[in-house]
Order: sequence, then C-alpha cells, then structure tokens
Amino acid sequence: MIGLIATPTVLAAYAPGNQKPAPKNRRSNAGTTRGCSGGELALTALASRNYIGRSTSQQPTFAWYVPRDSANRAMKFIVYEQVPSAKPKAIRELSLQSSPGVMRLSPDNLKLQLGKTYLWQVIIQCDPDNPSGDLVSEGNLEIVAVPPAVQSKLNQATNQAEKVNIYAEAGFWYDALGEALKQAEASKLGTSGASLLNDLAQAELSNLPPDLTPQERDAIAAQVAVLKQIAVSDR
Repeated sequence: MIGLIATPTVLAAYAPGNQKPAPKNRRSNAGTTRGCSGGELALTALASRNYIGRSTSQQPTFAWYVPRDSANRAMKFIVYEQVPSAKPKAIRELSLQSSPGVMRLSPDNLKLQLGKTYLWQVIIQCDPDNPSGDLVSEGNLEIVAVPPAVQSKLNQATNQAEKVNIYAEAGFWYDALGEALKQAEASKLGTSGASLLNDLAQAELSNLPPDLTPQERDAIAAQVAVLKQIAVSDR
C-alpha cells in the first residue's frame, strides 16, 4: 500500500498591483519613533505606508505590532472616513489595552461601505501628562467588490492557506493578512503572515511614489526595516 503524503501549500507572493497613493494627511511616526522606552522596534501598523490597501470585506481585520516596552498601556483604535477636499471624518473610536506582539482587531460593530476609502490609526499613550509623546501608526484601505475571477477561486479553495494565496496574488492585502492570522498563534504572525510582511516590505521599496521628500523616503526605509524585523521576531 502506498501512503499519501500531504503536499504543503506553496506561499504565493503578495502582488499589490495598481494601488492608489496614500493621502498626505498622515500623522504616523512609525519607523521614526521607537517604543515608549526607546526600544529597538516601533509601534507599526501592518499595512502599506505608501499606498491605499484594499479589502473585499466590510469588516476587515486590522493588525499592528506593539513593541514589548509599550505593552500594558492605554491605546486607541480610530477609523476615519476619507472625505474629498476635507479632513478625514472619525467614524469609530475604541479604547484598548496594548499587549506585546501582533494585535489584531475586526470590530463587530464596524461595517465599512463599499467604494469608500478609510484611514485607521492606533495610538499608544506612553505618558498621560505628555500627549506629544504618544506613539502613532496608521494605514489606509479601500473597500472594493470581489472580482468574479477571485470569487471563483475562493469558492474552490479547500483551506485557509489557499485563500491567503488567492487574496495575496489578487492584491487584497487586508484579506490575505486576515486569513493568515487565523492560522497563527495569538500575538504572532505565523508562517504565512511573516511571508506576507516580507512581501509588503519589498513592495514598499520597489513601488515608491514619485513625489516623496527625502524625509518621507527615510521614514519609509525605516518602516521597511521594522517590518522585516517583525517578520523574523514575531513569526
């Protein structure tokens, strides 16, 4: 009798495709400001700094990395709707407690609208008496419809690893990462998540917007370095 050996699913590379540049209203200090005690890594949204990521879910999974020296502190999670020719409009704010490693959130009472673009932020309060010292990181996302070809592949998927690959190849960052984190231990990325983060870091450097200032380029390079470190340390 010949035994059957399960072949592991090959990890597909994340392909961001033609994404829209992120708005210039960023407040994030990720990559440039370390943890509350000046540690090696920074509070980091697990999302593109350069471009608007995409999700096919109206209740996407948001994820970010909390350095160990910034754990057990008051934290805010805020979602803004991007409004043309106006400041982003806050539509949801949650108070949380930071915990070390990868934090993830998919709020039950938050349903984003198809076709709209959003900004999300995580803020850690290092010192209640010094708000200017808060750690801030953020990402952007657009809610889009599932293309028929992608939906067809998803319908045929037999496990979460295959779904990760389908979303990654189609450029749906938030969906790919959300599926990957379902396979990971709490506060960790898991193998698929770490692979996606490395792909994101590579994409950030190879798809730089043309109108960046030297300071913005330095900030992106710093964040890419942090993303790569997180992929190794929190796998």
